[in-house]
Amino acid sequence: MSLPLTVNPSWVAQMDTALEPLRQSILDTPVVVDASENRLIEGRIQNFLVAFYPIIRDFPQWLELLLGRSPPDGRPFFQDNIRVERRHDSMWRAMGDGFGVTKDRFRARDTMLPEVQSFHDYLTRHCSSEPFALAVSATNYAVEGVAQKISEKALRGLAHNEKIGPRGRWWLEEHAKYDDEHPIQALEIIKGCVGRGEASAADVTSAANKSLELMEHAMKACYRG
Repeated sequence: MSLPLTVNPSWVAQMDTALEPLRQSILDTPVVVDASENRLIEGRIQNFLVAFYPIIRDFPQWLELLLGRSPPDGRPFFQDNIRVERRHDSMWRAMGDGFGVTKDRFRARDTMLPEVQSFHDYLTRHCSSEPFALAVSATNYAVEGVAQKISEKALRGLAHNEKIGPRGRWWLEEHAKYDDEHPIQALEIIKGCVGRGEASAADVTSAANKSLELMEHAMKACYRG
């Protein structure tokens, strides 16, 4: 069941204007550009898929934390989102199969890159203990919103990559399909919180901004040679 859509207050447009440069910076990271041009560097994309995997692996756990904190009208959104994100974990590993990543590399719990650890810690802290609206903004609005745009851009090139095949493109295709809905529903939850005085527009904007900034740093670090 979806939340009914409401008219956006003026602060939403202001938030999106503030976030747009970081969204674009993420879309301009080397891994996304190389994917969009179907020229990913083999060793680097393998390392990227493994190094960034903790974010994919633990995303359903962050959503479960948010589900436990959600008001009743938001619970169906998080329940459905958890179902989708659990499936996305296997899709990510299928993409790894397409690029020749061994299953053992995904099973290993190696130390995260510092940039990934910072991003991971930020999402964990927000979903665990920061004000609910800020956590939804950092996780569902910021990360899921830009993931949809990443998938769309990456598929321009990887749709023609015979090596990874349709199963390897599964994660990207699913995110392009589902994540256009998730940020819209997340925004309704955030607007409700702001409207009730539980958070300020400035604070939810700041939470999303910092999340995108850390995501960009993590993506760049994971794809370095």
